[in-house]
Amino acid sequence: MQEVIGAGLGAPSPCRAVPGRRPIGTHRSRVATPMFGEEVPLSRYKDQVLLVVNNVNYPGARALYNKYRDQGFNIIAFPCNQFGGQAPGSSQEEREYAWRKFGFEFDVFDKIEVNGAGTHPIYRLLKQQQRVSLPSSAGPPPGEPGRIEWNYTKFLVGRDGVALKRFKPGFDPLEFEGDVRLLLAGKDPLPAECIAHPGRKVCKVDSLLAA
Repeated sequence: MQEVIGAGLGAPSPCRAVPGRRPIGTHRSRVATPMFGEEVPLSRYKDQVLLVVNNVNYPGARALYNKYRDQGFNIIAFPCNQFGGQAPGSSQEEREYAWRKFGFEFDVFDKIEVNGAGTHPIYRLLKQQQRVSLPSSAGPPPGEPGRIEWNYTKFLVGRDGVALKRFKPGFDPLEFEGDVRLLLAGKDPLPAECIAHPGRKVCKVDSLLAA
């Protein structure tokens, strides 16, 4: 049985199944996290393609949101103060700071922990599903499995609630626009090799969308 980022998000796609893992999707209504001090079920994002971050600081993320939000693309953020004390304010202060940086209001949840014993269940699932940030030629780093390396680590979650890719803090969201297009169309994301070898046949987004 897969675990997803929520419940009732629709049946998981067989081709995207991650054996032994559950999406933050088929159980999304059972997974909740606080926003404005109240528990919010992630079922509110049913059938959406999500970019999940703990902080947003990329014009590229805003560009993707503006371009694809009407097709079902959304961004949600979970502020965290575990990285050099970069989020020392209250949940509301961090929320307003993110809105100022991003240029408009989007869903910024209350502060959580993403590493260690206090890891929030959402990030526990995300890290179980995607333990290595792309681009990477190495396996998972030593220590805590799936440890978030720094602010701006990004997870791309399909419409069925499964985290399908994870990107390094410095990786521009515009670099995975092809993945967003494919997921919105109900297809699998590009193979990881496409970051280093975009010219390969399996990396041609337009051809994959037309197939």
